[in-house]
Amino acid sequence: MRYFFFFSLILITLSLSGQTGKFTFSANEKKELSALEDTLSFYAYSLVNDSLPEDRFYATRELIVTLVKTLKIKNSYYYPFSKLKSVSLQYPPDSSFRMFTWQLAVSPTEYRYYGALQRKSDSLILFPLIDRSFTISQPEVASLGPENWMGCLVYGIQQFGVGDSATYLAFGYDANDGKTRKKWIDPIRFVRNKPVFGAPLFPPNPKDSSATIPLRFILSYSAESTIKLNYDSELGLIVFDHLAPLVLKAGQPEEMVPDGSYEAFKILPNKLEYIEMLTVISTDEETIRQKPILGREGKDLFGKSSLEKKKNGNN
Repeated sequence: MRYFFFFSLILITLSLSGQTGKFTFSANEKKELSALEDTLSFYAYSLVNDSLPEDRFYATRELIVTLVKTLKIKNSYYYPFSKLKSVSLQYPPDSSFRMFTWQLAVSPTEYRYYGALQRKSDSLILFPLIDRSFTISQPEVASLGPENWMGCLVYGIQQFGVGDSATYLAFGYDANDGKTRKKWIDPIRFVRNKPVFGAPLFPPNPKDSSATIPLRFILSYSAESTIKLNYDSELGLIVFDHLAPLVLKAGQPEEMVPDGSYEAFKILPNKLEYIEMLTVISTDEETIRQKPILGREGKDLFGKSSLEKKKNGNN
C-alpha cells in the first residue's frame, strides 16, 4: 500500500507545471522526445513482463516520473508515442484530450491501474488518475474525480455532443481478482475544466423504482471468458455480450459467461437508450431489430422476466 500512495504523490507533484508555446518541434526536441519515448517503452515493458514484484513497482515509479518529464516538453500533446506499446493511449473523436493508462500486477489476484489525462493545450494541463477502486463500495452510482478514479485500462473513447457540452464514454477493462474480470463504460464530462467521471445516462434498474440512476455501466464476467463491450461504428451502437450464469459443479458459485446473444445502447442527445435484443439484418444499412433469441423473451436489461415481475408485484 505504501507504494500506491508514493506513486500517487509523485504523479500529483510532478504534474503541476508545464511549458507554453505554439506547436513546433525542433530537431533537438524531436531527438529528446524520441529518447524519452524509448525510456518509457523500456519501463512499460518491464512493468508488464518482469517476474519480480519489486522490479515492477520500480518500473511503474520510473514510468510516472519519465512520463511527466516528457509531457512538460513544449507541445507534447502532439507527440504520438507510437513506440509506447504497453501503455494504452486513447483519444476521443474530437481529440480534445487523451488518456494514458496502464496495469500493474501486484500479485496474481491483485491489480492496480495508473493513468493520466492530458488536455489539448499549448500549456501542460495534466490530471493524474489515482486508482481508488478498492475504496468505492457502490461504483455504479459514484460520481468521481481524478483523485478517486475507478482504475482500469482504457481501450476506447466515444463521445456525443461537442464543445463544453460534450460527454465522453471511456471503455475500460479491469482484471479484478484474477477469477472475474470487469468491463465498463465510464462517462467523462468536464466541469470547470476538471474531468468528472460518471453521469446519469443509463436506464434505471426496472426491478427497483426507487433505485438511484446508475452513473456508469459495469459488466462482471468469468476470467475464462472473453466479452465484447465497445462502440460499433458500422451499427452506430454500443454493443455488448449478454451474460448468463454458469454453474460448473454443485456447491460452486455461478460464473457469468456470454451466451451468444447481444445487447446494445443507442446514443441519444442526452442519454443512452437500451436495446434488449440485437439482431443484425444489414450492417450496410445499419439496420437492427429487437428480436428475442436464445430463450430470453420478455427479459429486461437485468435479466428479469415479465412473469417474475408479476409474481413480485413489480408491474
